[in-house]
Amino acid sequence: MYQLSDFLGAVSQDLFALGIALALGALIGLQRGWLARDKAAGQRVAGIRTHALLGLLGGLSVQLGRELGNWVPAILLVMVALAGLAGFLMQNRQQQDFSITSWVGQVLTFCFGALVVAGQPVIAAAAAVVTATILDNKESIHRFLKTLEANELDAGLKLLLISVVVLPLLPNEGFGPGDVLNPREIWWMVVLIAAIGFIGYFAMRFGGSTRGIMFTSLFAGLSSSTALTLHFSRLSRQSNSRQLSPLLAAGILIACGTMFPRILLYAALIYPPLLKELLIPVIVMGGLLYGSAALIWWQHSGSVNVSQPQGQNPLELRSALLFGLLLVVILLLGE
Repeated sequence: MYQLSDFLGAVSQDLFALGIALALGALIGLQRGWLARDKAAGQRVAGIRTHALLGLLGGLSVQLGRELGNWVPAILLVMVALAGLAGFLMQNRQQQDFSITSWVGQVLTFCFGALVVAGQPVIAAAAAVVTATILDNKESIHRFLKTLEANELDAGLKLLLISVVVLPLLPNEGFGPGDVLNPREIWWMVVLIAAIGFIGYFAMRFGGSTRGIMFTSLFAGLSSSTALTLHFSRLSRQSNSRQLSPLLAAGILIACGTMFPRILLYAALIYPPLLKELLIPVIVMGGLLYGSAALIWWQHSGSVNVSQPQGQNPLELRSALLFGLLLVVILLLGE
């Protein structure tokens, strides 16, 4: 009886995993089917049924691989890829459509189903949702690419280079007198300042001066009000605008004020009894900053109509590096 219950439990887990694989395939197929909903029968290469079955096939391939050998999923994946490629070539011949996105989606659907049964349902589900979202936002992505300038793309890649590549390579330990120089922490401040400037550039470009400043201030307040102060001060000097400078000052106050809710949150998480002593002083100080920012904003936001200079560099990397150098000097002098 015990062995039977174990068997039924294992079977139910396998069936549940296959059900998830089927559902993930149907999710991607729903998007592809909706896109081709106006096409006549026989003109749709792969819709909701095909993708659901591909997800199920991916899950079954792993099940068969456990019984017959690990070569089974690989062989079935190759067969799915070849079948999808044949469908792509046929569609290309009929419609002169050279996009291979649908074919890639079919191969990914098979892989998601295999991942679920292989014991990685969370990764498979997250990847499937991201895939469906990317497929569904084709027009928005293409529209964004058309508006993207060469210097903006270059700035984004440089930001990724200094944050994703360089930052993890730096040692996370102290050097110099008193071990005050931590290369990773210093470089993290450089990345933070560069990132805030980059985000602020696009926020002001797509949201306008007022909304862009507000968004950047709130974002920077959650990470580093010091970095925002440096960026907005430099932006005010470069723009030399009597209209923009008051809003930048209000943005600095907003970022500084956001520090106080963070203090309350940290205290509540680490030692809740401390929250009682901090609550009133923190609310008063935060209220003063937010109130001052609101007053400046209310007085000046209606008259601002400032556009970004043509060819402006979205990534002020030189300024960020100079700040990093200044931080090193301050740390050494403090020691």
